Amino acid sequence: MSFYKNTNGDYGFDLQKINSQESFFHAIYFLDYETGSLLVSNRFSNNLSFLRDDLICSFLNAINLFINELKEGGNEELQEINFKDTRILYEREGRLLVIAVTKKNDIQIERGIVREILEDFYLRFKQKINTFNGAICSAFIDYKKRLECMNLNSMFKFNSRF
Repeated sequence: MSFYKNTNGDYGFDLQKINSQESFFHAIYFLDYETGSLLVSNRFSNNLSFLRDDLICSFLNAINLFINELKEGGNEELQEINFKDTRILYEREGRLLVIAVTKKNDIQIERGIVREILEDFYLRFKQKINTFNGAICSAFIDYKKRLECMNLNSMFKFNSRF
């Protein structure tokens, strides 16, 4: 799956349903950076099934805020958290914060995929993100269907050829 711009100016991904147990990604969360509100999320595996998405992303966002406060001047941002077999990646564009929970593979490829997904979401909803007032709009909720159909493994394979 690759990120593309078609002739009508729309951006997107080639979409294809995959078996979630085989995914290199466990979950992805889109948050408003200023409020910490969960905009939309999707789980690609069942490894996190015992926790609610809003609790997970609130905790992960709190870690990011804590790290930001440690740095005098507040300009430090969390990039990743590493565990033995799992990695949590942070990517940000303006008010949009994307947090991805991945199986450890190739950090550059994982980060590239997260960046592509962030850019896709941001390009579609830039105005709504920048004027976010706490109300989750139906367009954000509809994006979940797009996330459910993304074949992140094919993006991983596509990016690993370079």
